Amino acid sequence: MSYGPPPPGNPGPPPPPGGYGTGGYGPPAGGYGPPSGGQPGFGGPPSAEPPKNYLIQNILGIISCIPLIGIIGLIFALQVNSKWTAGDYAGAESNANTAKILGIIGLVLFIINVVFWVGYFIFVVVLFGAAGTASYSGY
Repeated sequence: MSYGPPPPGNPGPPPPPGGYGTGGYGPPAGGYGPPSGGQPGFGGPPSAEPPKNYLIQNILGIISCIPLIGIIGLIFALQVNSKWTAGDYAGAESNANTAKILGIIGLVLFIINVVFWVGYFIFVVVLFGAAGTASYSGY
C-alpha cells in the first residue's frame, strides 16, 4: 500500500508557531551533528584534566576500623584515570563521585579511630601515673 503525495488542495499540517526548530516538529535547532563539549561522556572531554580520584582518603579509610569501605573506595579511585584515558568521561565522573563519598566516610572513620587511640593512650598514662604516686602502708 502506497500513500503517495497528498491530494490536491490538502497541503498537510501547518507549520508550528515560529517555524520549525523552535518547539514544534522538524529538525532540532542545532542540527543532527555531534555535540561539541556538551554533556560529559558525549563528544570531546569536558575539561583537560581527569576528575579528582580521592586516593589518599580511601587509603586512610583502609587503615580505619572498617577497611572494607576503604578497599571499595580504592577500587573506584583507581578506575577514574583509566576510564578518563579510555574516553569514558561519564564513567570517570561517576567513579570519582563514588570514590569521594567512600573516601569521606573512610576519612571520618580514620579520624575517629585516631582520636580513640590517642584518648586511650592518655587514659592509660594517667591511670598508671596515678597508680605510681599512691602510697601504700605495708602494715
